[in-house]
Amino acid sequence: RKDNYLVATGTGSGKTESFLYPLIDDILREGDLNTPGVRTILVYPLNSLANDQLQRIAKLLFVDLKDPGITLGRYTGQVSSSASRDEEARKLILNPAFQDDFPGFDDVPENWLLSRAEMRATPPHILITNYAMLEHIMLLPRNRALLTNARLKWLVLDEIHTYAGAQAIEVAFLLRRLKTHLEINKGTLRCVGTSASLDPSRKAELATFASNLF
Repeated sequence: RKDNYLVATGTGSGKTESFLYPLIDDILREGDLNTPGVRTILVYPLNSLANDQLQRIAKLLFVDLKDPGITLGRYTGQVSSSASRDEEARKLILNPAFQDDFPGFDDVPENWLLSRAEMRATPPHILITNYAMLEHIMLLPRNRALLTNARLKWLVLDEIHTYAGAQAIEVAFLLRRLKTHLEINKGTLRCVGTSASLDPSRKAELATFASNLF
């Protein structure tokens, strides 16, 4: 099914897999993986969540799927604007979590983009970010290079319940600006929201909320 959807289910019950597997399948079916350009944007409200998911997605791509050619990058404030790939790679390799998840890897896979410079030069197929940095990408000409040749098909907001009040309004306008900038036609972008804090019995209200937000 090509619907937009919300995932309301408890922690550890498969929220990430519910969008990660179909979006990776879509990217692989579309092919042309030698061409850089953002095809999926995953937006997390906190850097800690973005970091956790980055490691998880990287393990799926580069260990479980044996690196099928999909590129992955995290563009948040935790990646220094001046840091080189080698600097970021050294920090990552020394992390015990990397050693646990990537046994036998002496270096970070090339398709795991680490520095801002390489992400701007060759935008990743899957971009992990937060809404504040997504705004910076839209506003600053230097960062806007990340959206060069974007073929955005998936937009995912994790912890969607955190977008309330004025913040929800700001994010809603940000997403509209993003779609306008990329000239996305109505009905061509799959929008997904996930949360362990939504009440599935209030489906109509949640659908209205998500429609307004996206």
